[in-house]
Amino acid sequence: MSERVEPAASHHPSQRRSYRWIALPLLAFALFSLTAGLLAAHDPRSKGYFRLFFEDPIHLKAGFASAAAALACFQVFSATWIFGKLPWRKPGWMNAAHRWSGRLAFVFTLPVAYHCIFKLGFQHPDTRVLLHSLLGCAVYGAYAAKVTIVRLRRFPVPVLPIAGGLLFSVLIGVWYTSAVWLYTRDTPAASSATAVVIPAGAHASAGKNVFAQAGCGTCHTLKAAGATGQVGPNLDDLHPGYAQVEAKVKNGGGGMPAFSGQLSAQEVRDVAAFVATRAGSP
Repeated sequence: MSERVEPAASHHPSQRRSYRWIALPLLAFALFSLTAGLLAAHDPRSKGYFRLFFEDPIHLKAGFASAAAALACFQVFSATWIFGKLPWRKPGWMNAAHRWSGRLAFVFTLPVAYHCIFKLGFQHPDTRVLLHSLLGCAVYGAYAAKVTIVRLRRFPVPVLPIAGGLLFSVLIGVWYTSAVWLYTRDTPAASSATAVVIPAGAHASAGKNVFAQAGCGTCHTLKAAGATGQVGPNLDDLHPGYAQVEAKVKNGGGGMPAFSGQLSAQEVRDVAAFVATRAGSP
């Protein structure tokens, strides 16, 4: 989150820049945030995801975002100590720990940014996802503004703490609208042995078209639909039941947005029937 923190007393007040210099970090914030948003202005892509040792790319994003948020908390704590706001004597290694924790936090955001910006794109199916997308773009704007202030130095005393607080708040906002939301709503996958029971009003044949039109294949693998998405669970391996698919499509959860506002009740039933009956088919 920062390269270097220097106590405010290290420069005489007469040497400080005027408040007009704040235009530069504000410009950096706007340019980097806008650039991230423009790069993310595309439909989700089905190729190029990776998951490392996580169960899927969604959980990879949540894991790295959580690590970055933890390091951001250490950044706030160490900066407070460096500026003499804690009652204990500062150890000699604290400045280096502050710098390297900031660098590592930035590195941890890169796998998240790769999937969000270049693969999933800017999305807004509901308020939470819209807020997450906006905050995600703002993270790199806030980082650029903070680095500009640190590198140029001699800004008025309140500027650096405010910029650091803004970056911390934006990063925590991104984490809260993604990782926290995922972890509090994630549910274990249903057993593949669950019996497939399809209501009379649900039509699997019509559900295939719904699956394609709703873009389900950009996130899921389902051989029967010719889909090879790698973001969400592989439906051929999961073998979800009708009720599980219907609830997931309606309400979202586990990283998946809710489609109740985009699909009719009949379309939800049809796509649930299609997935439940065709998942795992040769």
